[in-house]
Amino acid sequence: RRKRETKTKPHVVFIDVGMTAELSKTDRVILLEFFKAVACRDGRKVAECALQLSKRQSCPNPEAFIQEVKESFDFWATPEGDLVHPADAMQQLLEQVRHHKGWQRKLD
Repeated sequence: RRKRETKTKPHVVFIDVGMTAELSKTDRVILLEFFKAVACRDGRKVAECALQLSKRQSCPNPEAFIQEVKESFDFWATPEGDLVHPADAMQQLLEQVRHHKGWQRKLD
């Protein structure tokens, strides 16, 4: 008898005791859509939501940012990309945000 591989669903847990913020209703909706898009591996929607979370948009080329994030998610959906650890994927996503200066300029 072959043992069945146990696959667990990914979980996102935020623990930050050094930062508190109250999100507006609109921001809560956008943040929820952001995480839904991450779970569905919809890179375009992830990037669009990230850009919407910035009150004063400073991304010099939003379409390039959206395309870059989409391409990353497309890669992560391939067999090669599936080998990328989720933490490394998130790090790459945050690097794209920093590179395009769109969502949070103070992440550095």
